[in-house]
Amino acid sequence: MSRRAKDGFTLIEAMLAAVVLAITVVAVVAPFSAGARSQQVEMRMSLAVGLAEQLMEEILQKPFEEPDDGDTLAEDESSFGPEAGEATRADFDAIDDYHGYTEAAGQIRQSDGTLVTDPAATGLSRHVTVQYVLVTGQDAADDKLFFRVTVEVRHEGEPLVTLTRLVHWTAN
Repeated sequence: MSRRAKDGFTLIEAMLAAVVLAITVVAVVAPFSAGARSQQVEMRMSLAVGLAEQLMEEILQKPFEEPDDGDTLAEDESSFGPEAGEATRADFDAIDDYHGYTEAAGQIRQSDGTLVTDPAATGLSRHVTVQYVLVTGQDAADDKLFFRVTVEVRHEGEPLVTLTRLVHWTAN
């Protein structure tokens, strides 16, 4: 062999070395990338649970019936939702006012009205439904004494967290 052939790499050897190096870099970096994605998903889920719990707690602090209605209940769910003059969540004065309440992605607010700006909240939205329910053994002709309150947090339109509570009405 000539001295020149022994002194350096051939083009094929250099390309093979580059391929091996690239595979090694991918193998080393991939777990870190997957870990970062997993951490982001966990942060989003934790925030979604907290946002659902916060709104549910706010709702459950309200009375079952409208304050001006005394000890009477709405006849049906068609009257659920905010009444005239209840333009914002701060104006809601009963559980059923939250029926149909929605906060779009990027518009989620704390109970004090401040916008949630956590980067993990990107793509999250909240939705509330309030419905009368009959429980086992309750006659359909009886007064409706239970609400089912559902708070759902979605990520880019897909359900992420759903909290449901059953609330019982008792006359004062």
